Amino acid sequence: MIHIYSGNGKGKTTAGFGLVLRQAGYEKRVAVAQFLKDGTSGELNALRNLSCVKLRATRMPQGFYFQMQKQEQLETRQGIQELFAWVQGMAKECACIFLDEVLDAVQLGLLKEETLLRFLQANRDLEIILTGRNPSQELMNLCDYHTEMVEHKHPYQRGIAARKGVEY
Repeated sequence: MIHIYSGNGKGKTTAGFGLVLRQAGYEKRVAVAQFLKDGTSGELNALRNLSCVKLRATRMPQGFYFQMQKQEQLETRQGIQELFAWVQGMAKECACIFLDEVLDAVQLGLLKEETLLRFLQANRDLEIILTGRNPSQELMNLCDYHTEMVEHKHPYQRGIAARKGVEY
């Protein structure tokens, strides 16, 4: 089944990791692919200790994609392609695949939506989690679960920076 956690609110990645942890609790093999992230967030430190969870993240320079130099953008695009190729290989051996921020990679044109759709359609027997913003209508039609995170209030609105152990 396909799960989408989208929206501008906090909690998309956290929700995805909740399902990853639940799967791991039953010793099911899980692959976690973090698109547009460097793989250093706190939850990954705990999951690295679980042999049934395989983790990979895009090799990325610091900052947001739109702030990168052209060469950094090219390297990020290549990293996204390599990461998705890894995901395709992991589909053969996993019960669950978490594609964290893949919706943003699609939206930025770093991964073709058609490629993602073909992958999802070919792997309907897996639990596949997608996170990010603004899923297309086609993705929403294909998914089995869609939860939208809506931000009503957040500490950054008061100038409080992201906190280790809470936001990352």
